[in-house]
Amino acid sequence: MPDNKCNECGHQHDCDEMDNVIELTGENGETLEVEFLATVKVDEQEYAVMQTLDDDEEDEAEIVIMRLEYDEDEDEYYLIAEEDEKVQQRVFDAFKKAAFEEE
Repeated sequence: MPDNKCNECGHQHDCDEMDNVIELTGENGETLEVEFLATVKVDEQEYAVMQTLDDDEEDEAEIVIMRLEYDEDEDEYYLIAEEDEKVQQRVFDAFKKAAFEEE
């Protein structure tokens, strides 16, 4: 696997082959297209920060924050909806701080 580390998340992937647009499927089967922005670590937990993609110009894009959970049996990461609004705000603040420091 290449030595590339995308968005400083620590996970190994070939950034040239990554597609930043992904489709999330909810428990009710509805789908949502989002653009992956970054992975942020808060209190030893990693979170994916994404932005909704919507063709309707009246709707503003929203930020989606999901917790990254690792399944050792499957050797895969899963995205779990983060319901705690205080945690969401802390993750978003960490994301903004990291984005500001990059500039």
